[in-house]
Amino acid sequence: MRIVTLAEAQADLQNIANQVGSSRFIKAKGLYLDKVMVTAEDGKPMSAEDLEVHVAPKAMQEEEEEMKTMEEDEDKEDKMEEEEEEEKRTYKGLSHRKARQKAFAAPMVGKGRNHYSGRVKNFKDNHNGDAVDKALAFGHWLNAQMGHRKSLAFCERNDLHLKAHTEGVNSAGGFLVPEVFETELISLREEFGVARANCRIRPMTTDVHRIPRRSATLTPYFVGEASAITESTQTFEQVSLVAKKLACITTISSELDEDAFLNISDDVAGEIAYAFAKREDECLFLGDGTSTYGGIVGLADSMGTAGSVDTTELNTTVGDVASADAIADLTKLMALLPQYADNARTAWYMHKSVFHAYAERASRLQGGNDFQQTLGGKYVPTLFGYPVHFSQVLPNSTDHTDEKKLLYFGDLSLAASFGDRRSTTIQVSEHATINSGNVFEQDEIAIRGTERFDINCHDTGDGNDAGPIVALLIKDES
Repeated sequence: MRIVTLAEAQADLQNIANQVGSSRFIKAKGLYLDKVMVTAEDGKPMSAEDLEVHVAPKAMQEEEEEMKTMEEDEDKEDKMEEEEEEEKRTYKGLSHRKARQKAFAAPMVGKGRNHYSGRVKNFKDNHNGDAVDKALAFGHWLNAQMGHRKSLAFCERNDLHLKAHTEGVNSAGGFLVPEVFETELISLREEFGVARANCRIRPMTTDVHRIPRRSATLTPYFVGEASAITESTQTFEQVSLVAKKLACITTISSELDEDAFLNISDDVAGEIAYAFAKREDECLFLGDGTSTYGGIVGLADSMGTAGSVDTTELNTTVGDVASADAIADLTKLMALLPQYADNARTAWYMHKSVFHAYAERASRLQGGNDFQQTLGGKYVPTLFGYPVHFSQVLPNSTDHTDEKKLLYFGDLSLAASFGDRRSTTIQVSEHATINSGNVFEQDEIAIRGTERFDINCHDTGDGNDAGPIVALLIKDES
């Protein structure tokens, strides 16, 4: 133990106080006094209670400033953590619109946005972002699947994860298209086709989805005073949707990350969306239950005879029908539609050439002139006040095949359900073999798109009653 005088002890403790500050001085003082014996001027030992040491004002000020700085730094860190958490929550679903804007607003990695001067035709400028930015981001997502470093960095920075699904979730292989792109692909499919846009969409959480459908309703009876009421019962049946996988594959040049980057990614999105939309429409309108249509039975084969109207005799083409006869056929079809199906969703479905050569032509010759209206910010053809949706899988104006359904009228959402099991999945490969050719040897890239869906036309009438969708039947009696 070291012996120090009172003056020496006060000097030592003052130095300690200046070094450690007031918050830690008491502990430091105790440790110091355990190692020394303090004596008065006459050499007598002194108690620790007799020592008075004050922290210098300068040290206190420095300590307060240091504590203030530390508190500010902690506040900044807490704020940054909160912002990061908010961004994560936003992207996961609390605000899809902000998430999409975030994904498409970030600066490009490597080549700048101005490097690409091409125009895009499939991605659109809207509240979800700029069309060019969407095409570029989609191209980076495709490139990232092949391990391209810059594209991987772009996807990581913009939360465009390469989310591969497993057998337990969905069997198909490939990578689920991020929601920000799937929304665009769905919009394109709805633009190219009518099935997905007008049937009732039913999300499928399992491969088989069953929908209860009322097959018989209650029956009221007249009863006399104090007489028993005859009981009637509602009955239900099951409508099943069974997921079916639809796939398409194409090849593109290997220069996906070069000058054609923008146009290639835009074309890929458009081609996949168009291919899926066309086949969905074919399943809805033409499906005959064969493997060509994935076993789906569409409107053509499921409609009851009570829901069809025969056209006036067609000797050559639809366009040769006299205007008065065409008007009579169309108005007769409208009269056949049940009242419950005549609502805001009721529409016509036909080939574009049939509208202009048959329906519009006949109406104009009879003095009509109102053939379009604005729906959702764009012009839509109309016929007798109802919107007309074009589907190019339906018979055209030169087709007069006997017994074929020429066009449809009614509410598709009441007649058919569209089961959506899994949205678009895309796989990119540099080593696939297509039609006996290896894409690696040909310096190409294979892109495969898949989706899983089903269509069930469950309310289409029978031999006695028309359903919520009715059809004009081509009748060739030549």
